[in-house]
Amino acid sequence: METDEIRQLLAARRRERGLTQAQLGALAQVSREMILRFEKGDHDIGLRRLLRLCSALDLELTVRPGRGRPVLEELDELFKDDE
Repeated sequence: METDEIRQLLAARRRERGLTQAQLGALAQVSREMILRFEKGDHDIGLRRLLRLCSALDLELTVRPGRGRPVLEELDELFKDDE
């Protein structure tokens, strides 16, 4: 998931919950200005603040292993039409 997707998801969830940026800030113990800049993409908020926002919005952050790098045989299969 890309950073912009996370920003959009959090902003949509805030609106879905009927919260203003100030109300969310109070719940998550961050400033309204920080939320405004984060939602606009002007500010990276760090992990602690991200977790507080998620908690205030009743969201859960999950980290899981990626798919890893493809092996040579998988690459051959992916690009067989290019030959």
